[in-house]
Amino acid sequence: MRLFFALWPDAPTQQAWSETLAPYLAPLGGRRIPARNLHLTLAFLGEVRGDRMNELLRLGGDLDTPAFTLRFDRIEYWKKAGLACLRAGDTPPSLARLGGQLATGLQLAGFPVETRAFKPHVTLLRNVAVPTPSLPVWPVLEWPVPALALVRSRTDPDGSEYAVLHEWPLR
Repeated sequence: MRLFFALWPDAPTQQAWSETLAPYLAPLGGRRIPARNLHLTLAFLGEVRGDRMNELLRLGGDLDTPAFTLRFDRIEYWKKAGLACLRAGDTPPSLARLGGQLATGLQLAGFPVETRAFKPHVTLLRNVAVPTPSLPVWPVLEWPVPALALVRSRTDPDGSEYAVLHEWPLR
């Protein structure tokens, strides 16, 4: 099964983001990510054998991260990927710590780890038709992040379908 670790907003937060950001996204064209799929990926694992699930559950439970708030203040266009992404001007130290702990734990357990620098973001649009420089979001969207999630991804012709398999509250 295809798995990843993420910060997963609840359904009301996802819907609020989708509605609030719609006027920013409409002029960009492209394909909007459905509200139910809005999330911030921390580590994409790809295909994982079912017998390794307990390792991932243990790893998620071993992480010790204080709760934090993300302040999304802009939408960035990523030309190479053709994406529009919601971004925070500052990465909270707790998020950087969580990402580092997760990457180290995954690497020690023999899972693949991304080598590019971590750029926390929420993908909003794919195949952007009208490229634009960074757009400021006002008022800033503040999100008190409640938990870390392990998520399953299934891809079909209509897009991706996600299911949260387990969550660990941040302390």
